[in-house]
Amino acid sequence: MRPDGRIATLLPALVTLLIIARVVLAQDDVGDVHQGKVVYEQYCALCHGEQGDGKGHYSEDTTPVPRDFRQGTFKWRSTPSGSLPTDADLEKVLVNGLFGTSMSSFSTSLTHRQRLDVIAYIKTFSPRFATEKPEAPITIPPEPAYTAESVTRGEAVYQKFNCAQCHGDGGHGDGPSADDLKDDWGNEIVPYDFTEGHVKCGNNGSDIYRVFIAGLNGTPMPSFADSISPAEAWDLVHFIQSLSPDYPKNVTGTPPTPIGKGAP
Repeated sequence: MRPDGRIATLLPALVTLLIIARVVLAQDDVGDVHQGKVVYEQYCALCHGEQGDGKGHYSEDTTPVPRDFRQGTFKWRSTPSGSLPTDADLEKVLVNGLFGTSMSSFSTSLTHRQRLDVIAYIKTFSPRFATEKPEAPITIPPEPAYTAESVTRGEAVYQKFNCAQCHGDGGHGDGPSADDLKDDWGNEIVPYDFTEGHVKCGNNGSDIYRVFIAGLNGTPMPSFADSISPAEAWDLVHFIQSLSPDYPKNVTGTPPTPIGKGAP
């Protein structure tokens, strides 16, 4: 057989193998709902409830109350305000937990496959996941250096956007409106105390920046995506970080890898 004839014979087989490989790789990123139900019932139902309604056995003793998954409303996301979270967002919560809450880390107790499985099952509680797709993650530009000047500018931004109304002048979560806030389910909700030196979703500058732009769905914390500039947002991050020595600070000015749309 001539060489070009062998190539013509092998080419369809190679194409078929590539297609099969792509399908297998895609399946590796998708959780198994049936296996996820097993994981959920073992690790999640006692707080979040068998029906995903946030009314598990321990829910009345948990502060803040466990998430009700049925509305598809999630606070800790990389996506814009009102959007569903990505699977990566949900897995980040499972891996890191939520600081200062009863939501612990499952980084060692669950494998990556088990986390994907339980995420697939959690998504069955809300019809939104069957009819909507998460929006593209927000863009987080490189962080400038943390300086005394950026902290001073950030304090002015804190005042400009009236953050003290909820979080208090010193960031202790004791502002004039602190006792009157409720989430979308009517549960009392407490503004975060920034002097803790760690926010619930992480403690890096990008974690704090993301909250300003994405907001926290289901809570009084809005998105400032349409009203704050990137420079103002980073200055505000630095002011909040100045409230505790425990926050890691970008004092070198070395820009991190951009996150979200436009990232490599």
